[in-house]
Amino acid sequence: MSTSTRLGRQLEAPAPTWNKSAAVVVVGGGAAGLSAALPLAAARIPVVLVCRSTLLDTATARSTSRGIGWRNPPTSEQLASAGDGLSDPAAAGRLIEQAPELLDWLDALAHQISSVEQDPRQPLGMTMQRTLASVARVQELLPAGTLTIDTHSRAVDVLTDEAGHVAGLRVSRGDGTIGDYRAGTVVLATGGAARLWTHTTAPALANGDGLAMALRAGAALRDLEFVSFAPTALNAPREERLPGEAAAEMGPTLRQAGAELVDAAGSTIVPLDESQHLPDHELAIRLADWMAAYPGATAFLDARGIGDQAWQLAPHVVMAQACREHGINPARQVIPVRPAAQAFVGGIAINEVGATTVPGLYAAGEVASSGANGASGPADGLLIDALVGGTAVGRHLAQAELPEAADSTDRALRGFLPTDALAGVRTSADEALGLRREHEKLRTTSDFLARLPHEEDFGEDELTGTNLQAIAAALAQAAIARPESRGWHRRIDHAGASDKWAKHVVVSLADDGTLQVTTAALDKPVTTR
Repeated sequence: MSTSTRLGRQLEAPAPTWNKSAAVVVVGGGAAGLSAALPLAAARIPVVLVCRSTLLDTATARSTSRGIGWRNPPTSEQLASAGDGLSDPAAAGRLIEQAPELLDWLDALAHQISSVEQDPRQPLGMTMQRTLASVARVQELLPAGTLTIDTHSRAVDVLTDEAGHVAGLRVSRGDGTIGDYRAGTVVLATGGAARLWTHTTAPALANGDGLAMALRAGAALRDLEFVSFAPTALNAPREERLPGEAAAEMGPTLRQAGAELVDAAGSTIVPLDESQHLPDHELAIRLADWMAAYPGATAFLDARGIGDQAWQLAPHVVMAQACREHGINPARQVIPVRPAAQAFVGGIAINEVGATTVPGLYAAGEVASSGANGASGPADGLLIDALVGGTAVGRHLAQAELPEAADSTDRALRGFLPTDALAGVRTSADEALGLRREHEKLRTTSDFLARLPHEEDFGEDELTGTNLQAIAAALAQAAIARPESRGWHRRIDHAGASDKWAKHVVVSLADDGTLQVTTAALDKPVTTR
């Protein structure tokens, strides 16, 4: 008999030692968070931007996407095809319409900030991050400025009042203090939770904080079962890896240049013409199937034929550096690779202005599910979605009548996961929540996650483990609920997609903390309680 997963509706953090007020608190310093905060600052609305690290240490800054395809965006038909039947036409239309305009706006900002011509070979994420961060720092320093940037601070929980409306945010600062920002509006732009898996290309901060906070606050998570994987991430020898090190992506440009997927004997795993044209999710699943058929075997990218000069040019020079840091000369040796978790496609259910099902709670970027990317979406769509989504939230709130914060009230409290339990959470995710899923393993994993204790006191590692366990439990339930294979969700016991499952899977928490799973039609709007 399966065990019902019950999570805390709020974490038992220490009592706050400070209390501050703002009209809006934005959590996350990447493209989504900055693009949400800037319109508010421009409208002279008091806004606090809470950032885990610095403004230049974000997932946006580390993105390798060049965003070239969004200068002349794909058609709605192409996005619908990439979304594998779950793409929201209206959300996709907003990306198509607004992406070129916002990219041109960023270019203009970059030229205002610096007269040095931008290097077109530089990844879009770093250009985007530096530009938005520079504007934010200027706004913060203005004599009449209303933007406060709180770096090296980590959000713990979204606070709510008796009616379930947002009342603020509990924060753990780098100096060890716990405090509350009182605000009637909170925007979550915290990224995803790809650190749930052992092999990942995601930065160290991708610990699911925003997803878990939204779930505890009462928000609905939508299509959480869809998680993208980099098909060919560097699989460096264990002795060459640092603990918790993110795997470097050996991107599609290598395959386009002629790099071939082979085994240790040099035999082809996926023919070159197929690996060059397969969508990322299909190639990643092909490689995962091969690894399952040959346990212990290693897959390689043979890029020795692309020429020495190619390794000195962007974007290959970055990949070459990552290889050499792990003792591999890619011009002379084959590169060990494997699929690695990259980003969440599903997330917090939002409407066209980023509103969630909790009054006063908004979301943008990877943490959110706008519906534009459907079940898979284009490889570089998440970065553009962050820019478009964050801007939509910021512009909406800058013109809205913002609510005053009422007094917060405690929800069902629970302690934290022991630090030594996190390894088991990640192992269960590797075994059951990766690219090959089947019912019995999902059930076993769900039961294991449900039985984990939550008796520890607050700590950074304990918070990370607690949040990742919550997301793993929700993801497992969503994967169980979708008995088909679609986009990034692969059920080896349910091959192929079914028309009757062309709908959303929604996960939420009941008042007692029990995970609830329902479905929703694709055209059902997101509404607040």
